[in-house]
Amino acid sequence: MEPDLTAGAAAACDDESLAHFSVHGWMRVRSAFTADQAAAMRAVVWRALAAAGISERDPATWTKERPEHLRQTRNDPAFEVVGSTRLLEAIDAVLGGNGYELPKNWGSPFLAFPSTQAWTVPSRGWHIDANYLSALVPPDGVRIHTLFGDVAPRAGGTLIVSGSHRLVHTYFRDHPPPAGARGAEYRHWLRRHPYLRDLHSDGGAAARHARFMERAEEHDGVPLQVVENAGAAGDVLLLHPLMLHVATSNNGDAPRFLLSGGIDRPEMWPHPREAGR
Repeated sequence: MEPDLTAGAAAACDDESLAHFSVHGWMRVRSAFTADQAAAMRAVVWRALAAAGISERDPATWTKERPEHLRQTRNDPAFEVVGSTRLLEAIDAVLGGNGYELPKNWGSPFLAFPSTQAWTVPSRGWHIDANYLSALVPPDGVRIHTLFGDVAPRAGGTLIVSGSHRLVHTYFRDHPPPAGARGAEYRHWLRRHPYLRDLHSDGGAAARHARFMERAEEHDGVPLQVVENAGAAGDVLLLHPLMLHVATSNNGDAPRFLLSGGIDRPEMWPHPREAGR
């Protein structure tokens, strides 16, 4: 069962949540900020979209499923509330008490309008946003996916491979890459693992959902399962930087609002040319 951080606005990260992060590579911090604060963030995004002719009140203008020109909004003061005491306590715990610099902002906004594409577990696009050779415990950073709008199942929530941080770390520990390898090469090598080979293979939507999302599969002692980041405005998902994830289509009725960012400690990129960046 997924542990929540729900008891009190400034609740500290508990042992159960840390154990879950260690095994599965992710933790959900619910209600890191309020619904009103989330609404203020959405208003910032809608104002930026209005300048491009995209209207909140006119779905006929929602013609591009993933509009650009939102990056410039990431430094708006409305997003500063993401870094609440509640969230910072969880980040401190995940990083094992190691020091880190607060980010200049809490990430870039990504919006996904409702799509006409059929929903499925994608076979392409799986990746990590980190040095593939970075540390497992404690991690050299944390990825931060912030929902500032409600996200229903199959409504654009990012998919993650729960447990994949351990798979990635073990695979490259046992199969060291040559010096100078690039990110595309790391992704290619990972597909040699039987679970990830199948995840990257085409198949029917129903069969892929049943195989990858309805149950966990254990590989070398690691439980692997595709999990969807659905939740309420104000929820923040903390991810181990070695977590495989992918974007999906939004088959809901409303836009999906996500702020994607993270924190890297200096140890994350000690040798950038050899980091698979």
